[in-house]
Amino acid sequence: MASLRDLKKDIKHMVEHFIQECYIHLAYSPPVNTENVMDIISDAIRLRAETLSSLNNPPRGKDRVEQKSYYKTLIGDFYDGIVELTERLNSLSY
Repeated sequence: MASLRDLKKDIKHMVEHFIQECYIHLAYSPPVNTENVMDIISDAIRLRAETLSSLNNPPRGKDRVEQKSYYKTLIGDFYDGIVELTERLNSLSY
C-alpha cells in the first residue's frame, strides 16, 4: 500500500488536473454551460475535501487487514467519483 502522504498528493493532483480540464471546457463552451461547469468544479472540490478528511480520520481499533480494506474502498470511491464528474463534464454539449 502506498503511504498516506503519496495518496494525498495523488488525490490533490487528480482534482487539480480535473479542475484545469473544467476551466478549459469553460473557455471553449458557450456561456450557457457556465453554471453547469461551476457546479461540477464545486463537486470536485467537495469530493477532494471529503476524501482527504476520511484519509486523515480513519476508524480506530481495526487490525491491519481491515485498515487496508478501508483505504482501498476509500480510494475506489474517489476514483469512481472522478469518473462520474468527468462523464458529467463530457456530457455537456458545445
